[in-house]
Amino acid sequence: NLTLRIVNYFNKILNKNLSPKYDIKIPDDYLSISKELMPNNDKYIGFSITAGHPTRNKEFKLDEIIKVANYFKKKNYIPVFFIEKKYNELINLLKEKIDNVFFPEEEVDEKFQNPMIVTALGTLTEFNITIDNGISHMLSFSNNKNYIFYNESSDKFKPASDKNVIFDCKINNTTINSLKSDQIIEFINNN
Repeated sequence: NLTLRIVNYFNKILNKNLSPKYDIKIPDDYLSISKELMPNNDKYIGFSITAGHPTRNKEFKLDEIIKVANYFKKKNYIPVFFIEKKYNELINLLKEKIDNVFFPEEEVDEKFQNPMIVTALGTLTEFNITIDNGISHMLSFSNNKNYIFYNESSDKFKPASDKNVIFDCKINNTTINSLKSDQIIEFINNN
C-alpha cells in the first residue's frame, strides 16, 4: 500500500495513470510440482480461511465455509485448502465434512513449502476464496480471480492486483463471522 501511495503521488505530479506491474515469475519447478498435485483435468477452488493471529476476528464461521465448499463440490470443483499443517484439528474436521477435499501442504516436499508454492498452486484454481491474510497476497500474485472478504480496512490492506473482488463487511453492515454461506455464494456468483 505504501508503494501504491507513492505511485499515486507521482501520477498526480506527472499527470499520468501508471501502475506497478503485478506479475512475478514463478519458477518452473514450482509450476511443475503444482501441476502434478493438481492435474488440469479437474477444476479446483482455493480456500484460505485461517487468520495469521488467533485473536483477530476475521475468519468465517467454519460451518458456513464448509457449506460453501460443499456447494462448489456439487458443481464438480475440488476444494483446495491452503492451511498450514499445524492446524491439524481443523484439517481433520474439514476432511470429515467435505468429500474429496485437498490440502497441498500435506503433499509438498518441505523444501517447497514456502509462499511461492501457494502462488503456483493458485494459478491452477478456477478462483480463490480468502479472508484478509497473508495467503490472500500470495494468491493475488497467481493472477487468478480472488474473492477476498474483509471485516474492514479493505482499501488499506487489499492486494493491488485487479483480479481481486473485495467484499468489505463494514460497508455491507456485517462482520465476516456472521456471513452465511448463501451470502458468500451469492457474492461469488454475481461477481
